[in-house]
Parts: sequence; structure tokens; C-alpha cells
Amino acid sequence: MTFNQLVWKMAKGNKGKYLFYFLCNAFAVFFFFMYSTIYFNDSVVSVKESESIKDALSIPGTALVFFTVFFITYAHRIFTRRRKREFALLMTLGMSKRDIAKLLLVENALIAFVSIVSGIMTGMVFSRLLFLLFIKFSGLGEVPFHLSEEMFTYSILTYLAIFLISVSITLYLTLRRSVSHNLKSEKVADMIKGRSPVFGLLGIILLIGSVILLYCTFAIPSFAQDNAGGYLLLSTLGIFMSLYIVLSQGMSFLIEKAQKHKPYYYRRMLTLSNLEYKFNQLVAIMLLITIMSMVTIFYTSMMLIVGAEGEKQAINSNPYDLFYAQTETKNALTKEELFNIVDKPETPVEEYEKVNMFIFYQDDPYWEDAYYDFTFMGISDYNRIMDTEEKLSEDELIEWINSDPKYVNDEGMYENGLQFMDGNNPYQFERKKFVMKNQLNSHRFTPYSVLVIDDKVFDEIRSGLVGDEVTLHLLNFRDWKQTEMVVEELKNKLDGLNLLTPPFESVRETFNEEDQLEIFQPVSKITAFNAIKVSSKIMFLVSTFISILFFFGSFILLYLTIFSNLDEEKAKYKKLFKIGITKKEMQTLVSKEMGVLFFFAPILGCSIAFIYVLSFSQDVGGILENPHALFHFGSVSFVYLTIQLVYYVYSRKKLLQELKF
Repeated sequence: MTFNQLVWKMAKGNKGKYLFYFLCNAFAVFFFFMYSTIYFNDSVVSVKESESIKDALSIPGTALVFFTVFFITYAHRIFTRRRKREFALLMTLGMSKRDIAKLLLVENALIAFVSIVSGIMTGMVFSRLLFLLFIKFSGLGEVPFHLSEEMFTYSILTYLAIFLISVSITLYLTLRRSVSHNLKSEKVADMIKGRSPVFGLLGIILLIGSVILLYCTFAIPSFAQDNAGGYLLLSTLGIFMSLYIVLSQGMSFLIEKAQKHKPYYYRRMLTLSNLEYKFNQLVAIMLLITIMSMVTIFYTSMMLIVGAEGEKQAINSNPYDLFYAQTETKNALTKEELFNIVDKPETPVEEYEKVNMFIFYQDDPYWEDAYYDFTFMGISDYNRIMDTEEKLSEDELIEWINSDPKYVNDEGMYENGLQFMDGNNPYQFERKKFVMKNQLNSHRFTPYSVLVIDDKVFDEIRSGLVGDEVTLHLLNFRDWKQTEMVVEELKNKLDGLNLLTPPFESVRETFNEEDQLEIFQPVSKITAFNAIKVSSKIMFLVSTFISILFFFGSFILLYLTIFSNLDEEKAKYKKLFKIGITKKEMQTLVSKEMGVLFFFAPILGCSIAFIYVLSFSQDVGGILENPHALFHFGSVSFVYLTIQLVYYVYSRKKLLQELKF
């Protein structure tokens, strides 16, 4: 028999295993290619908000790679585990390790090739449908579907890199073991390693502590201060580490506690012992499924929450419906010209304000090229836009922080007043009042801190000091949702006007051509609202794609785990039957074991996802002030667990049929 004939006979003898292994690999290539058709589409990344879209797509792309690494590695391990005896037998009959390596490489190369071809071909068919859905729901307009070299290269190279690593590890482990070890590999008992109830208790304590740290990071602003990102990372790492300990040692802790209640323990001794064994052997899979379900539920819930909050976010970040900045050379429209554009019958202007600001720059006396900037505003302009009647003497100021006090914890910088020099002329102000209110749209010329001073002093500073003079135009309409065409018309008018004028030259800051284009664009509620809608739709669609992948992937992992050990399960239940356990009792035992395996990790992941939703909601007033967040989380969790229940019923029925109960 030739080597090629041997490979073919082995493939025919193990066709069921080869088919399932091939489908797992083709599945990975298929999803990589479908995802890449969106990520590398030239039209998608070139339209408005393209950079944010690419950032949004890169997050699930990374998750896809990490999932595939584990998925292919585990599928490959299952595939080769049952064939160790074959390799040992071939080596006993005279085949060298070099021949075994050649055999593994040839069959895996064939599987990889067929998987790539079938995955790419299937992906080309279904990716067009996915792309059409993506464009329809994202609102990006008519964007053509196309295929590019990058899409094929990314899909094939990423898959091959993961596949080669898996094959190399398997090849190394298979060849370094002795013939006798491979022959008895299926009979070697999988012992429960490192059983420690104490570590199980410590894992539970660490998990609770990490959850509390996560919640406090968002619920108590003074707790994290300026290092919220660091605390978020620390708590997340703590949660993942404690999950591993809980899943590997938690059952030992629970069994120890159960043993103290003899009647309860003895009635459930077989089930508890079996579950402890399963958890110890499947800790990596249970951890992965827990994390995947957590990411799926949290990510999808947050996308729905962000989409529902789009209007609120647009209003909060843009107090005025329309805003633009004017300097001596840029955006120099008269009021009449402005109103000819914006004040239409369908979009009547209800409020219009002009606010003058002056930005003064002072060199730092100790650091070369360093400077301080102070943004001044007259008290009359301040009273007009804030609807107040404040009065100031010539040596007093109001420090105004243009932010929402709900989200910013700041007491200002000028509690002890302000002093600065212009040559030999000193300026000194005492802070009369501190105000924190989000009243101006976010813009390059609307700083975090504004210093409000007497009108006379403001005019003196503006005429006597060297700085940047800026006029802010603030407009409110009867219905800002109808202003999209008005904003676009104003933008085109300002762009055409600015092409005919010299560039803006700050006395201190440097603006390149791109900066000049950005800072003199009008800022509006409707533009922000549309951007949030598009972004949330894209993120929801991508999160749905990743959720489907993770869900089917977790189900396949569980399915592989349960049915790859079918022969051992049959042998185990035959022995139990011989010692007197009835078929009904064995069916109950199987149902309980599968119920825990199918639902423990998803419910645990769902619970942790809720903690993240609860914590992140603190940034917008808490879960009670945002009941829609709880609704979206509950809806996503219900759908996820309902589908999981359907898969559980199907898998349970199939396993009972295979075991012939």
C-alpha cells in the first residue's frame, strides 16, 4: 500500500471526524471573509464619519480573531485526540515519526485548502446579502459592493496563521509522546487536578471584590478621579482571573459545603461529583463561553442604549441648534446674509445671539515654548446667553466652566483670583463667582473655562493686548430636526466664502489646512444627531454579526465537547446501569448535567454583563434614571437565553438518542 493510498483509506475510515473538522475550519474562513467585506470596503471608509466606522469595526474584528484562535485550536485537538491510537498502531507496524508528521501535514494541508476554497466561495455569496443589510440599516446611502485583494488576503492569512499554530502544537505533542502513551491515551484517567475548596472561596471573594471595584469606578467620581481607565482595566482583569478560579475550583468549594449536609449531599452525590469533574475538565471552555456571552449581551445592549440616547446626546452636547465661529477673515457673513440662508418658513429662527470672546496668550516664565491661554467674555454677553443679571466691578471675574456638573467634578482654577502681566502692565482680578453650566456647543473656540469680566475692562483688554478675537454666532430654531438642509446650505456658503479669504492666523497657535477647514465648519444638533444614528446603527449591526458568531461558536464548542466523548459516556452509563441505576434516573442525571453545562456559563456571563451595564449607566445618572437601559439589557438577555434553551432541548434529545435511553 502506498502512502497516498494509506491517507485515502484513513480519510474514508474517519469520514465523520474529517467532515466535522472541515466544517469547523470552513466556518472560520466564511466568517472572516464576510467580516472583511465590510471592514475593507473602500466606499464605507471614505464616506463621512469613516474613521469612526473603522474604529467601531476594529473592536469586534479583534474579538473575532481571539475567538477563532480558541475555536480552531479546540476543534483540532478534538479531531486528533481520537486518532492517537491510530498513530501509535502505525508506529508499531514500522512507520517512523517522520512519516507520521508527513501524514499529519498532508491531510491538514488538504483540509485547509478545501476549507479556504469552500469558505471563500460561500462567503462571496452571503457577503453581498450581509453588505446590503449593512448599508440599509446604517443609512450610509448607495455604497457599491465590491471585492478587493485585501479582503481575500486578510481572510486567508489570518486563518492560515491560526491553523498552522494549532497544527504545529498538535504535531509536537503527538510526536514527543511514546507509542505506549498514545496506545492507552483513551484509557488514561482525567484526574481532577489541584482540587482546593480554599481557592474556590478565594475566587468567589476576588470576583465580588472586582465587581465592587468596577461599580465604584463609575458610581463614585472621586474614587477613580483621573484614572478611571486604569481602574476599569484592573477590575476587568480581576473579573476574568477570578472567573477562571471560580470555574475551576468553585465546585470543590460548593461540594465541601454540601458534604456538611449529609441528606442533601448523598441524594445528589453522583450529580455533584460528575459536575465537579466536568467543570475541572472544561474550565477553559466554560470561561470562554462566559466571556463570549458577557461580551455579546453587554456589547449589543450598549449599542441599543446608545442608539436610543442619540437625541438626548445631541441635545446635551449642543445647547444651541446651530453654532459657528467668526474671525476677521473667516466666516464673515452679515446678519442679513445669514438670515437669508437659515430663516426659512419651514425653519424659522426663534433666537439669535452674537458673543464676542478674546483669547490672550501668556508665556510661561520657566518653560520655553510653553504658554497659558485665557479666554475672556464681557458680562453683558454672559448675562444674555445665561439669562442672568450679574454685575461685576472692574477687578472682579466670574469663572465659568462650560460643562455639565453631573459629569464633571471641578472647583475651578481661579479660587484665589487671577494675575497676569502684559509687559509692565499688571492685571489682577478677584473671583466673585464660580459657575458650571453647559451653555455653549463644543468647539475649538469654546474652551473648558471662560473668564467673564466687566464690559469696559473687556474692551480695554481686547484693544490693548495682543490675542485672538472670535465672534460666536448662536441660533435656535422652532424645530431643529428640520434644519438639515439649512445647515448644509450654510456650510456650502461659508466654504465658498472662506476660499476667497486669507487663512486665519492665530497670534500663538498654528492651524494647518485641515484644522482651518474643521474649526470654521458650523456645528449643529442635527449633524450630531445624524452622526450618532449612523454610528449606532453600524455598531448594532456589527455587534449583531459578532453576537451570532459567538453564539453559534459557543454552541458548537459545547456540542463538540459533549459528543466527542460519546463512547466514554456510553461506557460510563452502562456501568451505572449494571449497579442498579434505572434508565429514568440516568435520563434525569443527563438532563441535569447538560442543563448546568448549557446555562451556567451564559447566566454567569449575563450577570456580569448586567454589572457592566449598571456601572456604565452611572455616567448618565444611573439605571433608575435610564429605565430603557434595563429594558434593552433584559430584551437581549431574554433572546439569548431563549435561543440557548432551544439548543439545549435539541442537544439533550440527540444525546439521549445516542445513549439509547
